Amino acid sequence: MNRTLAVLGIVGLVLAGVAGVWRLDQGRQYLQLVAAGERALDAGNSYAAIEAFSGAVALRPNSMVAYLRRGEAYHAQRRDDEAIRDLREAMRRAPDATQPVVALGDLFDAGNDPARAADMYAQAVARLQDQDPQLLYKLALARYRAGTPAAAIDPLRRAIARNDSNGEAHYLLGLVYRDTQDVDRAISSLERAVKVAPSLIPAHEELADLYRSAGRAVDEMRQLQTLATLDDHVERSVAIGLAEARRAQYDGALGTLSGAGTRAPTNPQVQLAIARVYLARAERTRDREAAARALKVLEHALGGTARRSEGLALFGRAMYLSGDYAGSERILREAIATSPVDLEAFAYLADSAEHAQHFEDARDALLSLDVLQGDTVTGDARTTRTERIGVLSFKAGDSKSAVLYLGRAAGAGRADAGSWAMLAQARWQTGDLDGARDALARGLALDGRHPDLLRLRRTIR
Repeated sequence: MNRTLAVLGIVGLVLAGVAGVWRLDQGRQYLQLVAAGERALDAGNSYAAIEAFSGAVALRPNSMVAYLRRGEAYHAQRRDDEAIRDLREAMRRAPDATQPVVALGDLFDAGNDPARAADMYAQAVARLQDQDPQLLYKLALARYRAGTPAAAIDPLRRAIARNDSNGEAHYLLGLVYRDTQDVDRAISSLERAVKVAPSLIPAHEELADLYRSAGRAVDEMRQLQTLATLDDHVERSVAIGLAEARRAQYDGALGTLSGAGTRAPTNPQVQLAIARVYLARAERTRDREAAARALKVLEHALGGTARRSEGLALFGRAMYLSGDYAGSERILREAIATSPVDLEAFAYLADSAEHAQHFEDARDALLSLDVLQGDTVTGDARTTRTERIGVLSFKAGDSKSAVLYLGRAAGAGRADAGSWAMLAQARWQTGDLDGARDALARGLALDGRHPDLLRLRRTIR
């Protein structure tokens, strides 16, 4: 009996030893397969990587790393359904690990699904408790790309608090503030971006645009000159020339653009910019000679590779400023029918059509422009346009539309005595007697001697 027990004990020890050796060998094989998969993935051989990581999964079904890396290999082959499956399995195997969560976020981000990417990044950020500023930046960028810029502010502030030297984070924060209509903070963030990353060209470009919108012409010019130093392309000289024209420095603008034209004599952007300078001078001074010069430049540009709708829009405007109103309207109709359409053609057409007393056509051009521009223009600009649409509707005999648009403009605080007179008459014509009396009273409060209001007071009882 004792001998039997001894034999059994020896056998047990032998089997335990064999099992230990087998587990040791299995562990060694697992590590070898993972290493082989890593080498294959680094070499761009995703097929071999998948084979190696699949072997590792077979040996260790609970391995988060094997699922994670095989998921990344599947993603390299654009087999995203299988990649998502493996990455979710990696998350299940290691609930507290951040790597599979971030990898899944990266996959969604690369697949142009920023909302799902942001959800993954938010989970990873919560697990790391703000320890990784780059991950906070990725979360903010995904939220921004998903169309929720306000939600990007908090992670960006936290990322910058961890690493204030990240110019990209300051730049993105500037874009976020711009899109949430906080212009002062947008400018401040972009100024910080170009300070910590002086060669960050997009930040300089955006800052120049915001300075322009804010009427800070000197600051805008400084940014444009910096851009010309960083990026010596002819387009930078074009931007400087146009900025000079906006400051009514027409001779300086033409000098800048002439220099650009010498470097790139066939560049259509230079030609169109020169025409714009002449048009700006003609707009400001009513100088028909400047308009004629613009026409000459535009004839040459349209014979080359200039964007046709833009060239036609400017040509039509030059004809308008030259006194050829009928020709201007005809050319501008062609401009808005040419794709891709240049939006300023609609505004120019409205002027030409109104001059020809084609009020409905002028109104429709402005309505098209308003729809196409949407919220990309300031609220004040849209309100001004709304009032003009109302006036044109009134002149076209469309009282209902006049009531709608003049009423909107008045509600936004944009109505003078003449507009109130039109609104009063339009309301009266649509049968809204009380509304007409209210508009009449408001107009008379602004100007008690306005002839249209006095006439209406005698008519509206």
